[in-house]
Amino acid sequence: MARLPLFPKLFLTFLVLILPLVTLSMIVNVRSERLVRDQITSAAQDKLRDYLHSLEGDFGTLVTLMQQYVLDDDFNNLAYSSVILTDEQFTFMVKSVQRKLLILKNMSPYVRDAFVNLPALDRKISAVSYNELPPEEAAALNTMVDLYESPFTRYDGRLWLSLPVPNSNPVGRGFTIALELSNEALLASLGSLTVSGDGGALLHDGELGWLLASGDMPSPREQTLAFLQSGASDGEPALYAEGKERYYAFHQTSPVLGLSLAMFLEEKSLIGPLRQYAAWLWSLSIAAVALVLLFSYRLYRMIHTPMKRLVGAFRSLESGNLNQQLKAETGDEFNYLYHQFNRTVNRLRELIDEVYVQRYQVKAAELKQLQSQINPHFLYNSFFNLYRLAKLRDNDKVIAFSWHLGDYYKYVTKNADQVELEQEVAFCRSYAAIQSIRFGDHIVIQFGDIPEPLRRLTVPKLFLQPLIENAYHHGLEDRADKGLIDITFSRRETCAIITVEDNGESLDEAAIQQIRSLLEEPERPVDSEGLRNVLQRIRLHYGEQASLTADRSPLGGLRITMTIPIKEASV
Repeated sequence: MARLPLFPKLFLTFLVLILPLVTLSMIVNVRSERLVRDQITSAAQDKLRDYLHSLEGDFGTLVTLMQQYVLDDDFNNLAYSSVILTDEQFTFMVKSVQRKLLILKNMSPYVRDAFVNLPALDRKISAVSYNELPPEEAAALNTMVDLYESPFTRYDGRLWLSLPVPNSNPVGRGFTIALELSNEALLASLGSLTVSGDGGALLHDGELGWLLASGDMPSPREQTLAFLQSGASDGEPALYAEGKERYYAFHQTSPVLGLSLAMFLEEKSLIGPLRQYAAWLWSLSIAAVALVLLFSYRLYRMIHTPMKRLVGAFRSLESGNLNQQLKAETGDEFNYLYHQFNRTVNRLRELIDEVYVQRYQVKAAELKQLQSQINPHFLYNSFFNLYRLAKLRDNDKVIAFSWHLGDYYKYVTKNADQVELEQEVAFCRSYAAIQSIRFGDHIVIQFGDIPEPLRRLTVPKLFLQPLIENAYHHGLEDRADKGLIDITFSRRETCAIITVEDNGESLDEAAIQQIRSLLEEPERPVDSEGLRNVLQRIRLHYGEQASLTADRSPLGGLRITMTIPIKEASV
């Protein structure tokens, strides 16, 4: 290529530059198609599960209430003692039963009618009527079913929930509580299942003896039903082809209800636009090659020489030469470019000077921030405790307290922005030792072992102690019995995990939620700055992947979990 003329070089250069972009666009399109398919598949499966769970919840509540009505005095008195009731008592009980049946009917939009059949009266009492029940309907509803697995009875093209009493021979001679489900309401609810594209949903009883279909189902219907019986499996989408049309079929079964739900989504309506976009992309790629050819020629004729000078100047600038200046020899647009290049170089010099000054100011501000973290109340309390120990002539504790206090302030005033994790933990142990002298056995603190790969991990100074201080002052300081603080360290793939948890009792769910809100919105002004400062510091140090989360500890109090990304070079 070195011996080629300039024009072919320019053309091949731009072609080499544009081909990866075209290839990348093709790959993105293919992956987008796969991603859309996966997302729609996941959404469809979630829809099916949620729909069946909703039905299970509705019908489970109805079954529970029906079982309670079996023991209800009004139902039993009408079934077994109606002959000894006065007219007034009989009328009162009928009204009472109707009110309860009305409650049962109104508990779910899927219930069309709720009634009790009383063989002793040769009548059925529904929420709004009192009439005879056809013998064939009564016989169908007196079939015993497992209310917790496939509880429905099929009759007259509809689903029924029935509970005959007694449940042994003669079945249902006392009374039978029954619910007739509304096919119309179930059909209307199926219309909400479509995720995207054209398709439909089908609810059936597994044997396809009863089914409801909504939307645009594949045709002919008989082949679709045969596909469901032979090839549909729960959780895994299947590809169903009918002629030129292809459908994604999703299937889910509820063992609690004995019902199955299927959804068909037309493939072309889901990923058809992406495939059309691929065709456009090919057309644009061909057009781009033609434009590259034309542009290379124009570039060769018009701007090659001044551009070469400009490129050379930029390369010199990349190498660090800030004394590069260009002099324009023509009055065209390159005169402006050269002038702006010279201004840019001058501005870079100024910005470099400003950056050095800014870095110095940042260092000073960070030092001031670290010094401001020295809590004067902690210092006062420490001297008071030292005074109290000296007055009690407890020389051993005075020596230990003075030693740990010296270590504490030596570390706090240390002129370093970053330390090793092992040093930070050693400082926290000194802080804990000071607090243990103050609180005695009232609060115990436990430090877990640091995994060997994390001991040399570089961390911001004073990033862990505020979390421990928070556990002392907000979790355990007012606790009546023995308090516990547990600090653990672990590594999960490319992250270091540090947890600080306590067994405080004063923290309710509202307080935990408030802490979570604080950590989710670190810029929102609050009274307490400890946790927010820690979060901001680790994000400044490690990036947005670093996090601080709060939840309920198994010990009973608050658990703060710090996640910081690590690199092998930093360990």
